Amino acid sequence: MQRFIYGFFLLVVFIGSCDSDNKSDCANIFCTQEFRIITILINHAADSSAFVLTDYKVIRVSDNKDITHLNNIIPENSGYYPLVDDSDFKLLRNINTEIEFQGYVGNNNIIKKRFVVTADCCHVTLVSGESIVYI
Repeated sequence: MQRFIYGFFLLVVFIGSCDSDNKSDCANIFCTQEFRIITILINHAADSSAFVLTDYKVIRVSDNKDITHLNNIIPENSGYYPLVDDSDFKLLRNINTEIEFQGYVGNNNIIKKRFVVTADCCHVTLVSGESIVYI
């Protein structure tokens, strides 16, 4: 009888540990409580000081949709600009998404850079693209 109970216990553990084919199921994933923001730093090429834009946009390339965050929590004049953050989780989950950062001084578009971003069950991640740009 002990062997039966022991064998049943092992079977339950084995079945419970099998990975589901459904990669989008994040119900049993434990995530950290941090809030991640993927940023781009724009610097002057001459002295590496912060390059300040008057406006910027983040565009999802596949459908040309503007996904710029209206509430930028990054300090102004720092040279840092947000691409995506964890609030974009559902938009990016398990999909490599190409985005384009467009930076403006006045009405002049002075920078266009493309990036690939994604998200796992917890946080956004930069897949490709340089996070520091010199102008």
